[in-house]
Amino acid sequence: MAALPKEVQYNKPMASLPAETSSMNVNVRPSNGQVFSRTGGDIIQFDLPAHSFLVPSSLTLRGLISIDPAGATPETCELFTKAGVPGASWIQRVETIVGGSLLESVNDYGRLYSMLSQTNIDYATKAGLQTEFAFGGIAGTTGVGASATPTFANMNGRLLQKGVSGTAATTLVFPFAIPLGCLLSSCSELIPLSHMGGVRIQLTTDQVANYIRNATSGGGLPAVAFSQLELNFDLVDFGAAMDGVVRSMANADGDLVLKSQGWNVSNVNLPEQVAGSQSEFVYNVRLSSIKSLILQGTGQAKSQCVNDLYDAVQVAGPSGSTQFFIANKAYPQTPLREDNTAAVMSALRQAFGEAHDIYHSNIAIPDKQWSHIADTTNSTASTHDEPASHFVGMNTEKLSTNSVMMSGESSQLTPINVRLNPSVVTDAAATLTLYCCYDALIGINVASRQIQVRV
Repeated sequence: MAALPKEVQYNKPMASLPAETSSMNVNVRPSNGQVFSRTGGDIIQFDLPAHSFLVPSSLTLRGLISIDPAGATPETCELFTKAGVPGASWIQRVETIVGGSLLESVNDYGRLYSMLSQTNIDYATKAGLQTEFAFGGIAGTTGVGASATPTFANMNGRLLQKGVSGTAATTLVFPFAIPLGCLLSSCSELIPLSHMGGVRIQLTTDQVANYIRNATSGGGLPAVAFSQLELNFDLVDFGAAMDGVVRSMANADGDLVLKSQGWNVSNVNLPEQVAGSQSEFVYNVRLSSIKSLILQGTGQAKSQCVNDLYDAVQVAGPSGSTQFFIANKAYPQTPLREDNTAAVMSALRQAFGEAHDIYHSNIAIPDKQWSHIADTTNSTASTHDEPASHFVGMNTEKLSTNSVMMSGESSQLTPINVRLNPSVVTDAAATLTLYCCYDALIGINVASRQIQVRV
């Protein structure tokens, strides 16, 4: 049967908005303070309004970061943020709380953001986001916060103050504005705040030593403060008549179901590796739909790496291998062998998209960071803007499309295992971090306003 192509279907129905529809851009300030300046462990709370529909993709965290070098010997200090996204590396945990119940908690948030910025954003986009993500920086004492011209090699971390010829460094203040990723901001549908209990986004600050380094031997760390913090987002109001329409969309259990995805970050100790010895690491993570797995061996495994938890070292060595196991099913069927690092990067790329979708491949990891700095047998050192970036990833979806619910592999209530066959000795014990991307279904009961998450 012949049919016209959609490009010439002039009589197709067109949806229209109710006449009373309105939108607004909202800024929410922390409900528990204005300036947060502890050395770590500060809790920052944002309470969202209980009306209208939240546009998930608009959720943005903005503010100012102040670096006071007084405790870091200002005359000789040389301060850097460790590799990562300076606008996010200070965040240790992001929690989503609805109606007093914890919906989601993401630990090691700054490190997760760093991994995603290197594996899911291309060079041009990172350069365009330099101001918002706070990349770059130029050595100086005045604290003007000047930014370096973006290149392939300086879109990680930030150079802060530096004492020059005995001239003391002064306080530096720089802005940031980052998309805040969480279960709510990853939803495929608008979020009906008026049908939910009180929604709170809660941040916990990390220890300063985890994200700032003083390159001067024996130098201390600066005092860090966060001010003018605000959560910015868009709200849409469709009018009073929409409440009844939304309620009619509830399923047989009285729930509105929203599709989302989230990240689980888990750490295990990585002992000093011995060449030729097979090790298996167990992660107590149980999820119904695992979309992809990303593995990172931290910088302590290579003595020349200076970014600690923000370096991703090739812990399997130049001819070792890595393999993931979900419910005793191997991913991939044959281990990822490091003697073909192009194949390992290809697997990492496919963990974030389809195999042949090279036009939308957004990895921003140059070969120097992937193959040389990350190689434990190579003496090339990492820096704040050129970290070791050898992440090992694997796609675990049954069908790589966002139009299918729960398309990932189920762990079937069993832990996830990682099998490592190292080919070289690592320099020291480190941390082996597993990032799990998973599907989530959020059920909102329209009668009780209670919320449940299926992961």
